[in-house]
Amino acid sequence: MRYPVPALALALLLPFTAALLSCSSAAPPDVPASAAPLSASPLPAPAAPVPVLTAPVAAPVAAPVAPVAGPAVQADMHLDTPLQMLRRRTGLDDPALEAGLPELKKGGTTLAVMVLYPPKEGDWAASAEAALRKVEAEVERLEEVELARSPEEARRIIAAGRIAVVISLEGAHALDRSGVEGLRALHARGLSMLGLTWSFSNRFAGSSGDEVGRQGGGLTAAGRELIAEARRLGMLVDVSHASRQTTLDACALHSGPVIASHSDAAAVHAHARNLTDPEIRCIAESGGVIGLNLHAPFLGGSRDIAQAVRHVQHLRAVGGAP
Repeated sequence: MRYPVPALALALLLPFTAALLSCSSAAPPDVPASAAPLSASPLPAPAAPVPVLTAPVAAPVAAPVAPVAGPAVQADMHLDTPLQMLRRRTGLDDPALEAGLPELKKGGTTLAVMVLYPPKEGDWAASAEAALRKVEAEVERLEEVELARSPEEARRIIAAGRIAVVISLEGAHALDRSGVEGLRALHARGLSMLGLTWSFSNRFAGSSGDEVGRQGGGLTAAGRELIAEARRLGMLVDVSHASRQTTLDACALHSGPVIASHSDAAAVHAHARNLTDPEIRCIAESGGVIGLNLHAPFLGGSRDIAQAVRHVQHLRAVGGAP
């Protein structure tokens, strides 16, 4: 199931980094007008602009991260817009899109992670290829957006007043036949983030969405090889949708930051898609980030802003953000 609103509402950098609060491109329609804004919550204000597309960590995790010079970054870490564009046969500048260019600009988004999502039914590699071609075409067509392959490119694009587009793959099942060679080919065309699973397990990793993952399925040997190649290429590894064991396995490799682009806290609301405290801690210790998901079933049945803040507070408390 695809989400009816942009899934990402908040990005939290954990740990020992400044916190980044980045609102989604469109406010959920059922948030009451009287709800207190996020800036009025007990959360401390961001201390400084923060890096994006973090490179593999060389220093100890406990070392403080120095402020990053450059423009402030407001990131939406998970946008299903490519699939919507394909299904609706439209472009990124279509105002009818949930998170198209008009909505991104309206919300102040400066970095947009565009997701290549291959549905479970159909040819996975072909689906990812079609989504990538659509993103490539829109980036080429529109002056307001530009593809970012590195933190430096993202900062340059944002400083120039454009939106930096980052490409992510949601589900390594798209690489089922091609493996590391397929990953290299996608990276050469701009892929910067690798999501290990969607809602079903694949030959690389267990998912939170099926019995294989819920019964303890984690990274396979092929999955470890895939992550090793992703790290060599300088890519981020995303564990949203992954099983508990997959997340812990990915962290245990100690190869660089692990992120969860659109996940919430299981301690606040028990859901297979939400992160347990050990998962939150291991992501934090890797130098990774967690993006809060505003999909109502994951928050606890409501997109009320107070419930979202409860998840934020728990993620910060367990992850150790300042």
